[in-house]
Amino acid sequence: MGIQSLIEQTPAWLSGEGEYPELVISSRARLARNLRAFHFPSQLDEDERQRVLEIVRDRIRMIPLFQDATFVAVRDLSELDRQFLIERHLMTRDLLKYADTAGLIYTEDETISVLINEEDHLRIQVMASGLALREVFQRVLDIDRKLGLLWPYAFHPEFGYLTSCPTNTGLGLRLSILAHLPGIVLTKHVDPLLKTLVKRRVGIRGLYGEGSDFYGNIFQIYTQETLGVTEEELLERFQATVDEILESERKARKILTGKLKDVLMDRIERARATLEHARLISFDETAQLVSFLRLAVGLGYYLDLKIRTLNELLLFSQPAHIQKLFGQDLDPRERDQKRASYIRAKLQAEAHES
Repeated sequence: MGIQSLIEQTPAWLSGEGEYPELVISSRARLARNLRAFHFPSQLDEDERQRVLEIVRDRIRMIPLFQDATFVAVRDLSELDRQFLIERHLMTRDLLKYADTAGLIYTEDETISVLINEEDHLRIQVMASGLALREVFQRVLDIDRKLGLLWPYAFHPEFGYLTSCPTNTGLGLRLSILAHLPGIVLTKHVDPLLKTLVKRRVGIRGLYGEGSDFYGNIFQIYTQETLGVTEEELLERFQATVDEILESERKARKILTGKLKDVLMDRIERARATLEHARLISFDETAQLVSFLRLAVGLGYYLDLKIRTLNELLLFSQPAHIQKLFGQDLDPRERDQKRASYIRAKLQAEAHES
């Protein structure tokens, strides 16, 4: 499946299915791995990184799961396509550091991707819609076992899997969720949340990962433990932390629908009206307004809207997606215009279906 055809589908991890999709957009498990026969990417010259790329590209096809997967050489991508794949969560900005020898492999439904020559030789990622931590956990470990038969990993009996960054050494495993937490934000309970996460050795960042901004009250919450813990212990601890966060969000939403209901409904109605009638709208504003609609659906209002539709509004409203969707390079004002047009059409189509 080529990159252009991706614009015609919604990734399976944004389907709005799974547990608590009104609270958790998606779940992810990510592994960092290095081939034992090579130094870390930062210590390799271009020819050696190219060799790693070719080994992974050619041997990974031996696994049935990847026989029909798409391989992309980063050096062949335009700037627009690179940004598009970052928005799609199929690749990271760090993959551009060694762009001439970096690669990406992804499955047709976009739930599995493998980054080659990023910070480590391999970054293996599995995603799923809603709260599905055990599902992505088991799938990524299964893929890891199969890949480990193709080449020996860099591994130390005392320290575990060796990685370029010491914070990944050990398990090399990160679990994360994309959580929608407007209740916590609107009731000003973000600081207590942050204190809880620090105690649990859990991190928080924006929609696109480390260093990115927070859009639409969406937070990427992720594990930071990698040493001195088993995979199962990491999963159980993180699941418990996530359950606690979601319960805090539910309590905050009860506050909003109690004494603050009139204020909340005013914000929701204004958000829908703006999205349905705007002629110019930025991505930042879109994310914020869609957040209110997602909150409304989660509270049982606006039953004519689907979580999947709101996920699509957020995904396809991103700058590179809008340009791919309309098949042309657009300046910021033109993007705002096309984005508004897309949103109006999407909401009108949803109204007709319901």
